[in-house]
Amino acid sequence: MPDHDLKTPAAPARPGLRPALGLVWGLGSLLSAPSALAQTAANTLTTPSATQNSATTVTTSTTSINGGEKIEVKAHKPASAVLGDAKPIMQIQADEIRSYGVDTAADLLTAIAPETRSGRGATGNTPVVLLNGKRISGMQEVNDLPFEAIARVEIFTEEEALRYGYPADERVVNIITVKHFRAVRMRAYGSTSTDGGGDDGVLGASFTKLSGERRINLSARYEAQARLLDSDRGVTPPSASSLYSNAGNVTSTDGGSLDPALDALVGQSVTSAGVPSLASGQIPTLQDFTTYANAPHVSSDASDYSLQPRTHELNLNGVYADQIFKDVSASFNASYTHSNSESLQGPARGILTLPSGSLYSPFSQDTLLYRDYTNVSALQQRSHTDSVHAGLNFNGDVGNWKWNSTGSFDRSTTATNSQTGLDLSAAQTALTEGLVGFDPFSEVDRSWLNSRLVNQGHTTGTTGKISGLVSGSLFSLPAGDVSTSIAPTGTLTEQNATSISQGKLQRTHISRDVGTLQINGDIPIANARKHVLSFLGKLDANVNGAVSQVSHFGTLGTIGGGVTWEPVSWVQFPFSVTDRTEAPSATSLVAPQIETPNVTTYDYVTGRSVQVTTISGGNRNLRAADRHEISIGTILSPAFLEGARLHVNYVRDRNHNPVMSLPTATAAIEEAFPDRYQRNSDGILDVVDIRPVNALMEKRNEWNATFSFSRPLGKKPEGKGGKHGAGGRYYIVLTQVWRLKDTVQLRSGLAPIDLLNGGTIGGTGGQPRHEVELQGGVFKNGLGFRLVTKWQSATSTLASTHANSLFFSDLATVDMTAFADLGEIPRWQNRNWAKNFRVMVSVSNLFNSRIRARNGSGITPAGYEPAFLDPLGRTISFSIRKSV
Repeated sequence: MPDHDLKTPAAPARPGLRPALGLVWGLGSLLSAPSALAQTAANTLTTPSATQNSATTVTTSTTSINGGEKIEVKAHKPASAVLGDAKPIMQIQADEIRSYGVDTAADLLTAIAPETRSGRGATGNTPVVLLNGKRISGMQEVNDLPFEAIARVEIFTEEEALRYGYPADERVVNIITVKHFRAVRMRAYGSTSTDGGGDDGVLGASFTKLSGERRINLSARYEAQARLLDSDRGVTPPSASSLYSNAGNVTSTDGGSLDPALDALVGQSVTSAGVPSLASGQIPTLQDFTTYANAPHVSSDASDYSLQPRTHELNLNGVYADQIFKDVSASFNASYTHSNSESLQGPARGILTLPSGSLYSPFSQDTLLYRDYTNVSALQQRSHTDSVHAGLNFNGDVGNWKWNSTGSFDRSTTATNSQTGLDLSAAQTALTEGLVGFDPFSEVDRSWLNSRLVNQGHTTGTTGKISGLVSGSLFSLPAGDVSTSIAPTGTLTEQNATSISQGKLQRTHISRDVGTLQINGDIPIANARKHVLSFLGKLDANVNGAVSQVSHFGTLGTIGGGVTWEPVSWVQFPFSVTDRTEAPSATSLVAPQIETPNVTTYDYVTGRSVQVTTISGGNRNLRAADRHEISIGTILSPAFLEGARLHVNYVRDRNHNPVMSLPTATAAIEEAFPDRYQRNSDGILDVVDIRPVNALMEKRNEWNATFSFSRPLGKKPEGKGGKHGAGGRYYIVLTQVWRLKDTVQLRSGLAPIDLLNGGTIGGTGGQPRHEVELQGGVFKNGLGFRLVTKWQSATSTLASTHANSLFFSDLATVDMTAFADLGEIPRWQNRNWAKNFRVMVSVSNLFNSRIRARNGSGITPAGYEPAFLDPLGRTISFSIRKSV
């Protein structure tokens, strides 16, 4: 294509939506101003003719010290490079990727998750993923790429995300592929736990072809996971309450005394009693109930509860990409996922009203009989999900400017059926009418227990999204080019939810339109190479802003900025500030109401483990959250330690009106949200509403660090033997998170909950103050080994008394993987059957470590045994992989 001067037409004036957002529009006006006003023809950058996959050539000018000679320096930027000139905080070369022992790009992203973790925003954000320096329409485009097709991976700070139109709370991963590759890949994987059960199996196949800009990837994957029961681990869940049992318990209908005559026999008021053991058809007397007066039966059937559900998942995925014009490439992606999940929620149970006039009732008033019925199958919860995705992506060049346009469509349907008990209406009629032969205290015939009470939920979510990106240099300053990225995005989301709970039909619907304009500007201030404020080294400033129009929430804004200072070539200091307003997700607003019975939780108010019914779903009254964040970092890559990088980052986060769920019953949480917790007449926790709520304020300070070191192992052989880095490589990656502050204030006037010092809003204590992960790997001559060690500090939850408090131990785990690429082992290099054949054995949690939970008396509460906190423990997996 011909050379182009870097000139842009004047942008039309944009009126501000409101004074608080005026800076955003002012930024847009500044970055869109005509470059001719700020530069001369002599300073214009030029780009020679090139095809889409050619490198970009940038010409810069310098003057010698004596001012007489002008020297032109041409720098070639690879087409796969990211926008701007940021240095990666970590690079992973092809031979190092092999030492990870992964199968696909998705596996690699999982393996490097500690390095791509961002401490900003809602922690746990997945990184922005680029392919060859370009945006993609969805993760489906890259997930199934074989590791052999990846030339290297680069990891960048959150500031790079701004240049691609994303918020600055996600790190950026740039996956760079090889130019030419073709393979049909087949893989079989199986795993089991050394404690028994929990088997998992995967079968996968794919076809991948890369040829320049052309990319074809077709894949199919099926995974099945076996159910793991409480009985498989020898643990017993706590009873749902003091009333349900296999033998049965009786109470009065109003929670008072069962019968004055029984009170007289026992010598105290009797409000509940266990059913005596009688022969079938035997008529009970009040005397029979004296043995279990106020001592109801308690039973728990471990074989009726799932520690891990049975699941099945099928995934089909296809990608086609090619260059459609000289300067335009396109990609299309389509995928389909079907998944099923089935878990056991405890024994089938129900309540019968025993009339006072019944042959089997010795009581003077109606009573309630609570029973588990173990002669029929346990209560079940089933979930079925079908998801489809389609994405279309265009990338192109116009002169020195790059543009991207992406469209995607996602539709997901989820149906959930949760059995909450038995429908005993037919049995109740028989009991009320005095049907001869119907004994409520003996084993009830299965014909009376065929009908079940079922809560149903059905959700359909549809999302359509169109986004664009235009990026390039606006004009030149003495220190370099002023560049911008402008990213408009439009999203339409529809959520339809239907639920049937206790016979009541509820329908919810929300349609959300979101229009966003994000503008990012990078401004060079100092540049020692160009003799501009040389004493500062290199100093660049960034200003960014976004305006979003969100239906039902109005106009939301983001404003941010920062600087990156590079005093010397191997040291960087990034600094950024962000203010952002975020609307809750559509799912958080309208997800269907689902009741799940027999969920184990610890009641910090009473100091006991109980089983409750949880209510999940959406909350239409959620408000938008306001987040203010400051980030300061240091990046070191010293030349004297080749292959080493250190990134240290400090984050200060303040979030007003954060959205969260509250599954744990502490005195502080129950005081703030009393309507979310229901107790029975004995004060036992019975129902917990875990639908999301807005807290008042969340405050979080942390610093995180990543140190990586990678070196070749020996010399890479010349010629064909050197393919894929057969010379070998070893690497070490150390990451750590140190939380300095993490508090949540639920309501005005209430003290903040300190999650680092005995506070909690979850089920397993607060936040660990420290987390550390050390990875190491080596690969040479076809043999590889990888070791991953993790450690997190202990946590606790302090109740009103020491005895009711819970203390959770620290946790250290070791994962080990050994693999062999048979075709690269010297003795088998010439064997066709061994070519591209990998065998791998892995052991996760090598020492079978689990968190230990104890209360203030040193006792592990029911439901908090190690097997409940980590059902699988140590697992061993084996896989074979063949490519042709």
